[in-house]
Amino acid sequence: MSLREASCYTLTLSPAAKDPAVVELLESFGPPTKGKETPRYARVKERREDEAYSAAVYDVLTGARLSSAGYGAEKGKRRRLQLHGPDEDIPFEFTGKINSEWSFQFEGNKYRWTREVYGKDYICSIDRKPDPRVEICLARDSDRNNPGRLQILHYNIDRFPDEIKDLRGLETLLVTSLLCLLDAADDRSTSLAVVRPGKTGLSPSPKESIPVPPPPPPRVISEEDFEPENPNEIVVRVNSNVDDHIARAVNLLEDPNILFIVIRTRTAEATQRALEVSLGVTRFRHREELADLHQYVIEEEVPVSKRTVRPGPKVIKLDPEPTRVDSPQRSLSGKSAKRWTPPPNIAIYLSTIKLPDLEPGRREHRATQPATAPPAQRPTPSPSQSQPSSTDPSTPSSKSRTSSFGKLFKH
Repeated sequence: MSLREASCYTLTLSPAAKDPAVVELLESFGPPTKGKETPRYARVKERREDEAYSAAVYDVLTGARLSSAGYGAEKGKRRRLQLHGPDEDIPFEFTGKINSEWSFQFEGNKYRWTREVYGKDYICSIDRKPDPRVEICLARDSDRNNPGRLQILHYNIDRFPDEIKDLRGLETLLVTSLLCLLDAADDRSTSLAVVRPGKTGLSPSPKESIPVPPPPPPRVISEEDFEPENPNEIVVRVNSNVDDHIARAVNLLEDPNILFIVIRTRTAEATQRALEVSLGVTRFRHREELADLHQYVIEEEVPVSKRTVRPGPKVIKLDPEPTRVDSPQRSLSGKSAKRWTPPPNIAIYLSTIKLPDLEPGRREHRATQPATAPPAQRPTPSPSQSQPSSTDPSTPSSKSRTSSFGKLFKH
């Protein structure tokens, strides 16, 4: 694992070999060198009757109890965070809307621990609204190849000498709050582990037969699995997670180099989920008091498959068509009308700037332009020729659907 600044003050998490409840934090000033790091802090898990998790952070050199943290339930919105010597309660609660975010207040300042949905890094920033946040700490949990680390950006902390006065207290809170988040993530992954059934919860006896679940059905591979997806495009499907798509869209729009994103669908059943993603992004930016986005909804043409299929024999139907039990939907005038279904392929553009080519009037004007012959060579229809109606089967219906769908979901 590589953090942003190799020369910054770094703490490496090292679990104790003899006691699993103890984790030592080894400090290094620069690139870590194995065997030359010295322990600075130690996290020790403790037991309390009113909490499911409780831990304290000690100074390895003096043995002093510096801070402690705990919670009654892992899914709770508030957790206990305390400084000792003297004792001080620090508000520590969940403040995330889409991403994982925990905040604590110290010396009148608000600090936020955030973690992206698709990322592994933990970032702690000082909240300075209406000014942008300033990162003061970076961290990452341990994996199979690298231990967990915490890096404190002192060059950013030194920018606020009037706001941040107790540097040692802030460093202790950063260590304690991060370890509490990492331990909660470990408890969550442990609780989700599958335990094999048994009579006493222990290993089953040889005579007991454990039911083997049937193998999952083979997955049908479609052309969508090999369809390349652009970095600024989000393809919404029927089984997609709306919150994950909203989080990804919000993170993409935070990049100043990305001016717009596209939310696409491939089936009509996914249209409602795509609209929920667009609405979630708009609501999030409104709550955060960010600039409003320009929204354009376009019905795209159905892509034609490149594979050639041999035409089969012509089938002549001799049986009469079966009569339907249910009656067709009736309009306000009393006449029967077909039920409207959304198109399968739509594209929702969320842009920070105006896109003139996607304006409804511009799209209709471009759609009516001839594709092959110039205007001077187009034959003028005689007065006796009647214009084709929208219900004529010879008239392409994509234009009418495009205009009506764009007006229906116009932002």
